[in-house]
Amino acid sequence: MATTYEYLLRRKADLEVRMVEAQKRALAPFEGELRAISLALSAIERAGLSEDRLAAEASAFSSPAPSRRGRRSRSIGDMILMALQHGGAGLAATDIALQLERRWNRSVPATAITLELQQLEADGAVTRGAAGWTCNAETVDPDHSDDSEVARVA
Repeated sequence: MATTYEYLLRRKADLEVRMVEAQKRALAPFEGELRAISLALSAIERAGLSEDRLAAEASAFSSPAPSRRGRRSRSIGDMILMALQHGGAGLAATDIALQLERRWNRSVPATAITLELQQLEADGAVTRGAAGWTCNAETVDPDHSDDSEVARVA
């Protein structure tokens, strides 16, 4: 009759063999892909097309630049000015952040909005009053007209 010690030794050896087999099965797909990539890299290097020669060439696998469909992107300052023009009386930075989120789906922290407002105030585009921030005059870039006005017909 086998002792407990011998049984545990046999069981341990069996588990180790099974673990090695499971690891080989799990690694097989990755090893195949790794071999294929290594072959491709060595073929590129043998052909003299390594990274040094292709540094200036754009990669076919890089993500494409987002298309803007002919529209320039709005700066945060432009969006803040538009929000202030359409927001009525003075607005707080948190209210402006809410408007930017609702209107343009842009979440901008209130601290970034405050810094931009301070820059706009230094440029004379906005003023800070007791009611909040207000727009001084019609200072929004005409290229960035209201979203509701898709095209103006003369």
